[in-house]
Amino acid sequence: MTANHTGIGVIGVGMPAMLHLEAFGREINDAFGHLPYLVGSAAKTKTWRDVDVRLILPDQEFDALFPQPAPYESPDGLWGLLCAALSELAKLRTGLPVDFQIQRMTYANERYPISHPRHALGLHDRNGQ
Repeated sequence: MTANHTGIGVIGVGMPAMLHLEAFGREINDAFGHLPYLVGSAAKTKTWRDVDVRLILPDQEFDALFPQPAPYESPDGLWGLLCAALSELAKLRTGLPVDFQIQRMTYANERYPISHPRHALGLHDRNGQ
């Protein structure tokens, strides 16, 4: 999986929102065993419409949770419900307009190659460590 992390506070959401995103990332990691990523425009600039957060699961784990009817079709209702519910939770916890999605690793890597930054969320605790 392609990922990088440039450190707290240097991404477009600023402080203290980044601290809240880090805490949300730790909760996602506790639940799924994988860190989510800040992606999209908020990962690159202070000009953004929403804050894209993606949980990228290994293909086998994604497929076990969300069997797909055909390659690259939208997963089932559970996927939609989880994405919507976690988006709302993230909005409540962070105060940001979060668009949270769970993605299959192969899909994420093909659609968003290395030129699209991914900043791991949840690596830092409240003390920035």
